[in-house]
Amino acid sequence: MIEPIEWKPYQGEKVCVNTIIRGGKKIQEWQFYEDRVKAVPRGNAYCIGNGPSRKGFDLSLLRDTGQLYGCNALYRDILPDFIFSVDAKMTAQMIKDEVGLKTIHYAPSLEVNRDKTKMLHLIPNNPHWISGNTAFWTAGVHGHRNIYLIGYDFREYGAGELNNIYQDTPNYGERNADTIFDGWLKQFRHMIKLRPYINFTVVHDNPPEYLHHLQTGTDLGNTKVISYKELETVLASSKA
Repeated sequence: MIEPIEWKPYQGEKVCVNTIIRGGKKIQEWQFYEDRVKAVPRGNAYCIGNGPSRKGFDLSLLRDTGQLYGCNALYRDILPDFIFSVDAKMTAQMIKDEVGLKTIHYAPSLEVNRDKTKMLHLIPNNPHWISGNTAFWTAGVHGHRNIYLIGYDFREYGAGELNNIYQDTPNYGERNADTIFDGWLKQFRHMIKLRPYINFTVVHDNPPEYLHHLQTGTDLGNTKVISYKELETVLASSKA
């Protein structure tokens, strides 16, 4: 059974920074990483995945009414307020491109520990999910109560299809699968139960059937799916 998490301001956490074997025993060295971000939620949280369902939508429209959370190569097109990477090669490229000097760049402890530039920030209480899902996880840690998921398809559509906005580019490569990523969906469904006080809205013009069945067990009433036209209405009303 998944127990809800009581929201508390994030202060930082202890992280294992070194493991050695001495006399046949494993010895771990720990260090406290204080939260340097001190994030304060403003407006809605717009979490931007890189699924093809967001192709053609102007992400800059989101800035006036909230904070942007994105992942991986999104910075090539727009800098969100917070960006996430968990893959070592992608993280290394982002460090080379000095993404962390332009926005808040979150990564796992392994990458933070070996980052000599000190541009990286520790993913808070890392659930060890994919980078896109750590975005909405962290929006919850930051205290957001309304989270919108944009470009979260949780699947690929097959050979010859657009399966990721950045497919066939550095650190992505070909994307030819025709697969629903059940593990990614499971992470989102866990999040729904872990933070039942958050309203989650998935934006999709042609939602697959599974997006209409995000609740498992007891329906907590904290999820819905809307179109991009409906999102534009939300943005307009949020500005008013």
